[in-house]
Order: sequence, then structure tokens, then C-alpha cells
Amino acid sequence: MKTDQLQQKLTRYLSGQSMPAETRQIQNWLSVVDKSELQQSEWEKEKIQEEILAEIKAYTAYPLFFPRPKPWWKKVTAIF
Repeated sequence: MKTDQLQQKLTRYLSGQSMPAETRQIQNWLSVVDKSELQQSEWEKEKIQEEILAEIKAYTAYPLFFPRPKPWWKKVTAIF
């Protein structure tokens, strides 16, 4: 099932407008989901945070505001 289809079904389910078959499908899916699988270790949380921050930096002007420091060899060659 594609994400947009799932989102439409969930929207109808939450608004009380879903078909009986959709209601059963969503309730079955919710009963199968193991809540212990939803919990993440601290390492996993940190990794996700790092990935999100990297994506934000990639899609924003972050490098323009905080340029990377020049390598030491460029500083030395600039003196000469």
C-alpha cells in the first residue's frame, strides 16, 4: 500500500467515514503493531537526529552562514 493511500484511509478512519472493510483493516494493523518495536535505543535516537540534522544542512543555506574552516595548508599558502 502506498503512503498516500494509507493516509487517505487513516483520514477517513479518524473522521469516522471509513468503510467497514477499511475499519477492520486498520484495526487489524493496529493490533499487530508491537509497541515494544516502536521504542528505540539511545544510539538509534542519536543516529536519527544526526541524519535529520544532516538533511536540514543539505537543504538549507547552512554552509553560507557557517562556512567550513579552511584547511591548514591553504592558510599557510595564503601567507606566501
